[in-house]
Amino acid sequence: MVIAGLMLAMFSLVGWLYLTQTSQLTVTGYRIQELQQRKALLQEENAQLEAEIAEMESASRLMARARAMGFQPPQRVTYVPVPNYPVRAEAASVARDQRAAPADYGAEASSALARWWAGLVAQFDAWLQAPP
Repeated sequence: MVIAGLMLAMFSLVGWLYLTQTSQLTVTGYRIQELQQRKALLQEENAQLEAEIAEMESASRLMARARAMGFQPPQRVTYVPVPNYPVRAEAASVARDQRAAPADYGAEASSALARWWAGLVAQFDAWLQAPP
């Protein structure tokens, strides 16, 4: 009789543990579904906000806002030379080539553009490698 009572208590304990684990697993599954739905909603909201930011940062909108604030395109641009600015030799030679390039834009237009781009990339590279 005592053994039967112990067996009943043991099976009851195992059943209770099984039901507890199963219910916790079910609750966790529902929680995961809720969180996945919330994640999907937040991702959709993020996409909408990114689209709104892109619209706000569009060039035409920024130009209109700048004009509304009283800004206007420059009439004259002045470049300020920086003495002793570290420039690599190939960037300086490309810059010299650009200054010495002919003013006509005939057959050499594409090569001039390529030289300009190479010079710009070289200057940017020199700027990145310059000590602070």
